[in-house]
Amino acid sequence: MKRNLHWWIILLFLLALGYDLVVWGAAARLPEVGPRLLASAQREAALTYAYMRAGSILDAAVPLLDDWGSQRAQMALGEGFARVKDDPRVAMDLVFSQTWNAQHLMLKFCHSAAPVLAVIALVFWVRRPKKIRLMGQRRR
Repeated sequence: MKRNLHWWIILLFLLALGYDLVVWGAAARLPEVGPRLLASAQREAALTYAYMRAGSILDAAVPLLDDWGSQRAQMALGEGFARVKDDPRVAMDLVFSQTWNAQHLMLKFCHSAAPVLAVIALVFWVRRPKKIRLMGQRRR
């Protein structure tokens, strides 16, 4: 297991990154609040803005991911839609200041987990066990 630990961490990173891209991309495409969330992210949250832009392209290319991401974004951010419509300047502050439900907690967790897992995966990749050859290969 220890020999392959770097692969497991890379897999966790890819899962967190994929979740971020799909859900934040779908959140940027939600009717009425999507453009407001995108504008707020552009001003205040560079990482979220990057997830939204790249995720929107991914969601546009794969409609199944767009549907799944829209459902998750709707469930996670639905409680804040009224406040975002009233004052779009506080959208990112509102999203990251409090937790509304389990989906929202997952959205916030994956948002922070992806960069951390990227660094950990890089460290584990560099420190992975290397194959050692004591003797040269046989030639036939």
